[in-house]
Amino acid sequence: MDVERLKKIRTWANLNLTGTILPWWCSEYIMDRENGGYYGVVTLDGERGYSEPRNLTLLGRMLFVFSSSYRHLKGRLYLDRADYAFKEMKEHFYDKEFGGAFVSVDADGTVLSDTKPNYCEAFYIMGLAEYYHATGSKEALEMCLEACELMEANARVAPGIYHATLHRDWSPKPGFDNGRRNSSYSLPDDAIMYPHHLCQAYYRLYQATHDNKIAGILKEMVKIMIYRMYDDKHHNFITLAAKDMKRLGNSVSYGHDCELSYLFINIVDELKLDDIRDRTYTVVSEVLENVVENAFDSNGCMYNGANLDTGEIGSVHVWWAVSEAVSAMLCGYDITGDIKFLDACERQIDFIEKYFVNRETGDWYNNIRSDETGGHLSDGQHGMDKLNPGKCPFHNGQMCLEVMKRVDKMLGKAQ
Repeated sequence: MDVERLKKIRTWANLNLTGTILPWWCSEYIMDRENGGYYGVVTLDGERGYSEPRNLTLLGRMLFVFSSSYRHLKGRLYLDRADYAFKEMKEHFYDKEFGGAFVSVDADGTVLSDTKPNYCEAFYIMGLAEYYHATGSKEALEMCLEACELMEANARVAPGIYHATLHRDWSPKPGFDNGRRNSSYSLPDDAIMYPHHLCQAYYRLYQATHDNKIAGILKEMVKIMIYRMYDDKHHNFITLAAKDMKRLGNSVSYGHDCELSYLFINIVDELKLDDIRDRTYTVVSEVLENVVENAFDSNGCMYNGANLDTGEIGSVHVWWAVSEAVSAMLCGYDITGDIKFLDACERQIDFIEKYFVNRETGDWYNNIRSDETGGHLSDGQHGMDKLNPGKCPFHNGQMCLEVMKRVDKMLGKAQ
């Protein structure tokens, strides 16, 4: 185990989080002190969208990151921002009649969309769970557990399978809606979408409560993926499948392969799921082997995904996927000891530091086009905004915290 390289990676993660990511996201500039919450959009040039809708996914992610940062780093500013986000969640998003949260509200709190996609409700649960873990707020825990009970009673179709979208009263709603403008689309009637953000949310709730029921659900979620939704031909995870568990479409998302890989390892290790541990480690090792061998360009940056039929890939890389690559490559090194994963982790960090970090105003750029001359700012997923319903501190903030935690664990083993 290369202790010095691991220490260097940990130092980078800490500095990137506290010196680059959080200062911008904690700034007063993005906080709507008049109406509460955060502006719905802040452009790359710093223009604030005062009348833009406010989104549950963004707020839940903000609540999670601030709460987790306070829990691990103990900065008083992070607690203040977590309290601010929780107040907004409680006052403008919480559905007092049916439980859970509204997916989108206007600047004055008027409800714009009252559907309940499990994608969005997951971040409501995740944020509340982490806020409870950080502060001990019983009110947050009650709101969180209420949403979990409603999710399990109404959205659960079978172990590890959930309706993608529900109406306000938690009855099933066809299609998929993540609460973003012009983003709803229909799914085939027989589609099964793996609820990976709900899995993340339940994992955070388990960490905060050690609830045995949540542990059982998490085990179901891991099992369905490693036994039924793992593509052993292409060595990647199927996140959208038909009822026979065959892949729908022809694309693979390397970002999601990374995100799910270290999540599953964390779950089986923390919950001590010995009966599925070997299978999980084997599957994850195969997935990450495929990623490290096939998903990085010559500059060391991970592609977002690929077309399995044509092999086509894109040259524009997105902030959230490269964040997940750092965590996953470090996990790959942890569980296999193979130095190529550590090399890939470091090369991805180098690319991020050179091209993604916004040295003018803080945080990261959204998309970078990579070619033989290096990296170049580009439009792409989540647009160019610094803040919008899809652009937030969740993936890169969580990555920094995940890296610090894993390195500490690895160095503890080495001592």
